Amino acid sequence: IQILVAVYWSANLVAYVSASAAVEEQPFAPPSASIQDMRLAQKRCDHPIYCDGPLLKAVQLAGVFDSDKTFVDMPTRKPVDKIVNEFGKLPANASKAQLSKFVEENFYPAGSDIVEVELEDWNEDPPFLQGITDPVLRGYGVSLHNQWKTLGRKRDISFLCSGCESSLLPVKNTFISTGDNSSREFRYWNTYYVELGLLKSGLFKTAKGVLQNLLDVISQYGFVPAGGRIYYTDRTEPPLLALMVKTYFEATNDLAFVAQALPLLKREHAFWDEHRSVNITYTRKSAGSSLDKRDDLEVVTTKTTTYGPNLFSTAIDTSNGGGSSGPYLRPESYSSDYVLAKTAESGPQLFSTALATGALYAASEAGTVPSVQYANRSVATAGPSLFSTALRRRSLDIPSDNPFAAFTKDQLNVLSVANINNTIAVNLNSILYQVEAIIANLTMAVNNNTETKECLGYKKRAESRRQMLMDLAYNPDTGLFADYHLESGKHADVWSINSLWAYWAFGDSIPAGGAGRALENISQLHQRFPGGLPNTLYNTTLSWDYPHIKPPLQHMVIKSADNSEKNLGNGYNSYSEYKGTAAKIAQSTIDTAFCNWYTTGGNIPGVLNSYDYSTSNSSGASLGTFDIDASGNEVTTTDSSSAGGFTWTTGITIWLLDQYKAQNMMPSCPNIKLNLVNKTCKKKGVCNNVRLCRRLKRKGLSHDKRYNKRAVCKR
Repeated sequence: IQILVAVYWSANLVAYVSASAAVEEQPFAPPSASIQDMRLAQKRCDHPIYCDGPLLKAVQLAGVFDSDKTFVDMPTRKPVDKIVNEFGKLPANASKAQLSKFVEENFYPAGSDIVEVELEDWNEDPPFLQGITDPVLRGYGVSLHNQWKTLGRKRDISFLCSGCESSLLPVKNTFISTGDNSSREFRYWNTYYVELGLLKSGLFKTAKGVLQNLLDVISQYGFVPAGGRIYYTDRTEPPLLALMVKTYFEATNDLAFVAQALPLLKREHAFWDEHRSVNITYTRKSAGSSLDKRDDLEVVTTKTTTYGPNLFSTAIDTSNGGGSSGPYLRPESYSSDYVLAKTAESGPQLFSTALATGALYAASEAGTVPSVQYANRSVATAGPSLFSTALRRRSLDIPSDNPFAAFTKDQLNVLSVANINNTIAVNLNSILYQVEAIIANLTMAVNNNTETKECLGYKKRAESRRQMLMDLAYNPDTGLFADYHLESGKHADVWSINSLWAYWAFGDSIPAGGAGRALENISQLHQRFPGGLPNTLYNTTLSWDYPHIKPPLQHMVIKSADNSEKNLGNGYNSYSEYKGTAAKIAQSTIDTAFCNWYTTGGNIPGVLNSYDYSTSNSSGASLGTFDIDASGNEVTTTDSSSAGGFTWTTGITIWLLDQYKAQNMMPSCPNIKLNLVNKTCKKKGVCNNVRLCRRLKRKGLSHDKRYNKRAVCKR
């Protein structure tokens, strides 16, 4: 029996939170599809130090550094060939001390190849602050804007000898670091959220340079690598560059930049088409046929896209010209991947083949990994994994009856049972729909708004992709999408909010009834988790599962909910109570980001004292991950390094402050008192800002808990 880990909920959240239900109980089942895999081979990175080879293996497995990423971010002090030759003279079983000495003598410290730089277009008065009257929100916005000043980086290898090398890609313009402790390069999909904030901050030149860096690496590699170092150049991430160019164009009307970018956007799209796409054939209802007719069918052949190469082909060349063809291990997480691979090899056969042909490679492309989202329960039951028993339990609550609670992080091994390469991921194909639609529209823009043959071709591809998702991934009974497993012909075992991306991409062409049900479900999910919506509902200890909250997913849900609200249309008044859901989630996202910023040292001179009344100059942290408790409320931390600083949070929060400034209120933090600076009114009992007070009163807010631009006015 096929067990679903998360039942698509339509009537209420309780039905959605149910952990498992038999497929036979579902009134809808998608059609099965046959596959023709035409994915072209892609050569993996073969740099003898930073990507592969005995030196990398020895240093990483010896544990010379706490983080594997440290070593591969170290520039060489000597020419690469000389270092490789000298390493060959070390004993085959060199000790950790010997390897540490060798590294110290032959490499500069990690990150020596980048320098902090000032932003050329820095301004002290960002445009997004206009119209924000609440002093706490405004002060928080100023603090976020000021974070950009410390995040600009440039490549500098002027000190390297002839033949010496750095793993940093040769980008010419300033890039924005991710902000965490290992932030020594740009990261692909993080850059989209950075750009959102930069544009709202009025830093247009910096934003353009950030995009130009990505376009330049497409010129060199044919796609945007997952990050700005050489060991990322055989992987990518969700292809958001077209969305970045569109957003930049809407903010600047820079048509010349669009004309320059278009050929490279098309080249990146071609990469996904050639290296990540398969042809599928399935049977569906003919266009225009009614739902109650069962015999009006047609056979469709179309193209769909997956993350990573085909697990069951030679789509990733691991031979490196006759070298080792063993498991592909990511250089920046080499030791943990090695442990996973060796554990898998000692177990049933289901693991070893997948690891040898790029399962970890594909997993890292998907973005939301590690997560139970892509786990394949039907495969995992063959081995000693959690899924054979845990997913058969019926979890009715979170996290008290968590089916994964009995397993340690090491026992989970979710990546070893991932089936990403053979999954039609809703988020990826929704993004590619957006990419195709954007390329079509920008092609029109640079051709005097003429609908060229090329433009029509991209529109046709987008429509074909949308229809494929509607046929295979959409459940008309619930209004929800779900990832589709090509091998089983069934929806994924685990439902993820990532599948809501379709409502952002093409919500205007989804039946209004489905949009209403989806909006209802989003609203109920937000009521259950007011502190943030987790990617999945299961506490697996993995970073993209409950109780961890990721700001990019909150942004996506807000965009999807907003699009659903706009496209409900007439005749669906039963869903009218859920309008405003996007604004509510926006407020909650701001609250969660603000509260963690506040408890990690954030303060606003003259308005808000620090959480512990500290006199330090800490500006608070924009954490890359938040946590929620069993009630769904945010859990704040006082450790600014607990989840690492991440600029996607800065960018998204600035975007929300601007986009929803008319609805945003002063943030509130559960169980935390804000240490507001006590001021008195110029006239006792009289508010200095009558218009603001009237607006607050209309919203039913208590005056003794809200503050105007000039003073605290108690009534």
